[in-house]
Amino acid sequence: MSVIVRYILRDLGVAFLFGFAAFTFLLLIVGLVQEALEMEMPLIYVWQLIPFVFAKMSAVSLPVTLLLAVTTFFARMSGNNEVIALKALGIPPKAFLTPVFAIAILISVIGVGINELAVTWGQRGINAVGYYAAEDILIGQLTKNHRVETGNKRITILVNGVDAQRRLIKPTIILKQESITIEATTAQISIDFSANMLTVTLTDFRVVGEKGGFKIAGRNRTEQIPLAEIVPSKDSNRPSNMGLYRISEEKKKTAEQIEQQRRIIAAHRTFGASTGSVDAWAMPQINNAKARIRLLQSHQDRLSVEPPRRWATGFCCFFFVWLGAPLAIWMRKSDFFSSFFACFVPILLLFYPLLMFGLSQAKNGALPPTCVWLANVAIGLVGLWFLRQIHRY
Repeated sequence: MSVIVRYILRDLGVAFLFGFAAFTFLLLIVGLVQEALEMEMPLIYVWQLIPFVFAKMSAVSLPVTLLLAVTTFFARMSGNNEVIALKALGIPPKAFLTPVFAIAILISVIGVGINELAVTWGQRGINAVGYYAAEDILIGQLTKNHRVETGNKRITILVNGVDAQRRLIKPTIILKQESITIEATTAQISIDFSANMLTVTLTDFRVVGEKGGFKIAGRNRTEQIPLAEIVPSKDSNRPSNMGLYRISEEKKKTAEQIEQQRRIIAAHRTFGASTGSVDAWAMPQINNAKARIRLLQSHQDRLSVEPPRRWATGFCCFFFVWLGAPLAIWMRKSDFFSSFFACFVPILLLFYPLLMFGLSQAKNGALPPTCVWLANVAIGLVGLWFLRQIHRY
């Protein structure tokens, strides 16, 4: 029996590692192109993204390549009547499937770690490379488009051109919130990485207010713009971009903020009741506090769903194997494409819709966070039926 288990794990491991390397490489190319186009990043910086994009793409390719390896191996094994031969020797399928399921559980735990690594180290690394390349990205955008606008459209930079010394020729900075426009002869940009700020040093400037009023002129002026508004990056304050260790701290902080808003409501209601005000329950302060609570509660729901979501998406590796191995044996076709797509159809039609349903309902607070496991449970039940079939016949 030990020889059979070693044979299965060896061939299965080779197929998995080869598929994982090939599929992750293809996803890596796609991810690098996507990030480079999104940030308009020069090619010299794209190579620095490779380890961080690789971490993100590994989380995507791990369950798919594991399913492909399992269906490929067991489809060939069943199609060549090796399973029937083992049964004839008195070895039931559970005897050689149990070690495979155990390895799948181990890979699932690794998958949870990869998901966490992709969210924390991977995304932060991509943002860091974007910040490091911010000056070249900005110069490239101004050279090509003669215009750069912050993500919130608060600041717009217009130029006539960029010279060989990377100076901006006749720049115009429009500050919408201040309702002013700054015009200059030239400008030089630099990056303060310690403060994550873009500094624009203007020469021979003139400040023009709205409708031509409020005119000020001078020799030099400095404007600072947060790098996060210039360089596209994923918001690290979103629950989906937080590490698990940070989520627990954020949940505690959000709960304290909700309690603070409730105390504000209670204080205003008490004050209104003591003064006999009939409009105490409709005070603006109370309505603002209620609106704030709704926003905080929505944030709290999203925070609560993240830990079970990451464990559920990591352990989909095990459930894919739980379904794929018995289904490939049951089909008894050595054509692994047929077995793979036969496994992928229930995953596509059942797993992903249920996963999206569970996520949306949990984020809205309509269902508990554990409902993100619905997709895994459904796949597990289908796989259990096929397991019973291959043991019965």
